[in-house]
Amino acid sequence: MARAEILTCAGLSKQFGRTTALRSVSFALRAGEFLTVFGHNGAGKSTLLNILASLVRSYQGSLTLFGNDETDEQKRRSIGYVSHESFLYGDLTARENLVFYAKLYGLGDPGAAADEMLAMVGLAEKKNALARELSRGMKQRLSLARAFMHHPRLLLLDEPYTGLDENACRMLGDMLSGFTRTGGTILMATHDVDRGFEASDRVLVLDRGRVAYEAWTSDVGLETFRARYREILTR
Repeated sequence: MARAEILTCAGLSKQFGRTTALRSVSFALRAGEFLTVFGHNGAGKSTLLNILASLVRSYQGSLTLFGNDETDEQKRRSIGYVSHESFLYGDLTARENLVFYAKLYGLGDPGAAADEMLAMVGLAEKKNALARELSRGMKQRLSLARAFMHHPRLLLLDEPYTGLDENACRMLGDMLSGFTRTGGTILMATHDVDRGFEASDRVLVLDRGRVAYEAWTSDVGLETFRARYREILTR
């Protein structure tokens, strides 16, 4: 049975003043797929994710998320997003941040959900620490907990490995593989070629806002992709 389409972009374009961030980007993602987007700084990766997360509303082209039978609010509740902005409240503790988001997402037992996620990301002992006092890596773990806790259907991840030590990177890898095994869909933007390629089903390279390359990882080896990516970056 064919898997349902989670999102479809057709001719997606975005300008900021005289700067064109995206130029007619088109692709689709089905349930359970893992797509990694690569590209140099300024290639359009973050703009793309912000549009998909409904943080940028003005753009050209078309975007369909989860079909046409759900409200915008239902769609937003089906997305987990980790971006360069943590969306954490510095004067709340780690646990209070997660309880707040659990209530926002309408989870039945916000406290239990917060405790479960704190344990999952290895922050149980820091639950009473203010978010602003956490290290960069701990804030990233807490952001990941926030994104996962409401069991989204689609994860949007913008450089999720930033600030994480090796143990935390392995933890995140396990979380992502478990998420797709249960039918979750992931779109991740990263500069980490090794981790991004190995984790994903498909890779896509943005260059100056355009799709410069797209392939299934099963069809190309890591070294072949690395060489092709290097060519795109240096042309």
